[in-house]
Amino acid sequence: MKELRPSILSFSLLGLVHSAWGAGVEAWKSRSVYQLMTDRFALTDLSTKAPCDTAAGLYCGGTWRGIINNLDYIQGMGFDAIYVSPIIKNLEGRVSYGEAYHGYWAQDLYALNEHFGTEQDFQDLITALHNRSMYLMVDTTINNMAWMTNGSDPATSVNYGALTPFNQASYYHPYCPITNYEDYPLAQRCWTGDDIVALPDLAQEKIEVASMLNAWIKSTLANYSIDGLRIDAAKHVYPNYLPQFFQATGSMFMTGEVFEQSADIICNYQKNYLPSVPNYPIYYAVISAFTQGNVSALSDEIQLMSDLCPDVTALTTFTENHDISRFASYTDDLALAKNVLAFTILFDGVPMVYQGQEQHFKGNGTPYNREALWTSGYNTNAPLYQLVATLNKVRKQAGRVDPQYYDVVSYPIYTGSSEIAIRKGNEGRQTILVLSS
Repeated sequence: MKELRPSILSFSLLGLVHSAWGAGVEAWKSRSVYQLMTDRFALTDLSTKAPCDTAAGLYCGGTWRGIINNLDYIQGMGFDAIYVSPIIKNLEGRVSYGEAYHGYWAQDLYALNEHFGTEQDFQDLITALHNRSMYLMVDTTINNMAWMTNGSDPATSVNYGALTPFNQASYYHPYCPITNYEDYPLAQRCWTGDDIVALPDLAQEKIEVASMLNAWIKSTLANYSIDGLRIDAAKHVYPNYLPQFFQATGSMFMTGEVFEQSADIICNYQKNYLPSVPNYPIYYAVISAFTQGNVSALSDEIQLMSDLCPDVTALTTFTENHDISRFASYTDDLALAKNVLAFTILFDGVPMVYQGQEQHFKGNGTPYNREALWTSGYNTNAPLYQLVATLNKVRKQAGRVDPQYYDVVSYPIYTGSSEIAIRKGNEGRQTILVLSS
């Protein structure tokens, strides 16, 4: 197969292009996103009593129809976008640490995950969201496929013929384990996963592989009116392919997971490969500030990201997700949790709140941070639920007063021993966020 030549695009320009299918960067900046795991958000029958053992790692029964039936709960917090688990067909079966409830063990890119519902259910979810003027972001896997090896050597035990559309070994890099995740060339050609569930690594530098991925995403977007994408494991994808995938979507907004604390690395990805990435440097600084009191380090990180990144207002801002420990696992202090949520929603970027954060869930790392939300009874009187609703109102009002608000970069105006004040917005139309650790 032929290989792709390096192709680095300027996202300072591409970010302004309107997507042929979904919404572009600028349209997403005003949005506030509720992240949910489809299997763990809501059951079709609206039950709140069904058990879900997070440690077992099994399907618990959440569906697209369940999401539809609980959109009032999400919209009641002021969210106007949701981000859902990958929709594609995953491997069936159970291994020692569970099943593919999360959606990351891809088997067939052209089929839907029937555990989440029918194609009509998914189309109905899209319609229900758009009828409420809400956006849909879909998590997407383009780095790898998956195969259950159950202790066998991944180099020899993958049945490539059972994977669609990449049904030949030649579409993948030869097997090698990632021995150093900070060695990017190694991490991009070797395989994630393990010898229980192997994740064969797609060779996107090959023209045929890139063309097949492009054809798949174009087909998906033609069939489903998706508004944005989250790219799983973007750090492990051949980097020069990422701009081409972005172009294949018609310049749709996408945020690519680069699980790194380094501002240099994160900003380099935004500068050269993707219009948006999750703001992990700020995440780490926020957690440190509100668990260890390192407020000055947060102030420094805010300035560093502003200096290095082309557009920090296009990054996605979060303080919890399905891959990291919940804030409440570090401390039960509700006042600190309120400070963290205020930062998440009112700081630069597209805010993302992970399901259960508004209920003060305490899951400590994967899989314990993937609790079934229905166990909370969807309590709309919970203090953090009410706070999120207020914070989203403040953010929306600031955007109504000044349409440029979302593009203005925040900066600290005061840093004390345990306090920080952050300003965002143009003169006379600014917000001042005052937080205490």
